[in-house]
Amino acid sequence: MFVQLDFSRSRPRRWRRLLPLALTALLLALPRLAALVPAAVALADRAIGAHYTARLDTLQQENFALHRRLAESADALAENRALRQLVNSGRTVSGAVPARVTTRRADGFTLACPGAATGQSVLDAGGRYAGSVTAVEGDCCTVTFAATAGLCGAYAGLVTPGQWVLTGLPADCALAAGDIVTTPGGDWLGMLAAAPVPDADGLTASAPLTDTADLHAAVYFVRTD
Repeated sequence: MFVQLDFSRSRPRRWRRLLPLALTALLLALPRLAALVPAAVALADRAIGAHYTARLDTLQQENFALHRRLAESADALAENRALRQLVNSGRTVSGAVPARVTTRRADGFTLACPGAATGQSVLDAGGRYAGSVTAVEGDCCTVTFAATAGLCGAYAGLVTPGQWVLTGLPADCALAAGDIVTTPGGDWLGMLAAAPVPDADGLTASAPLTDTADLHAAVYFVRTD
């Protein structure tokens, strides 16, 4: 007995029957998936944001440390330049400690000067008198442009840093341009720019000074001797 088999039609594949069910399940799940997307995005944003925030904080700290090292290096370089200038000034200055300006005022400035004491002279990088320490607070000291005695030859007068005029000289003093003026402690105040001129009272005379201290420097020297 002969049986002929017909292979012209294949059995329907199983996945074709499951496809409508999968599509239906996906359509039913879409609302829930849509609700989960914002939460997932927010979670990802928080994770990425936290990473970059931490990285930014680290970079800012590194930048701050770098700027601090650069500032310290700049201060050291300024002190070295001032020391070289002081050595090359030709004026003999002993027991002088460099000090950096921290703040300025119309009548003086404040220095970072640990160990300073009131009354100490303050010189610029040229070894010239710029003022004196009038107050000490912690590691800082206040320098004031107060009038100080100025000695010139056999005569004495008063000089105020910033004004740089030797006043109170006798009207008949025999001083001339180029004469040196110092403090009683021997610090350089300047030289007479011209011969003293009698004042209106006819009893005293005044003379402007030249080669005076730089009152706008970044580094000064506090005399400790």
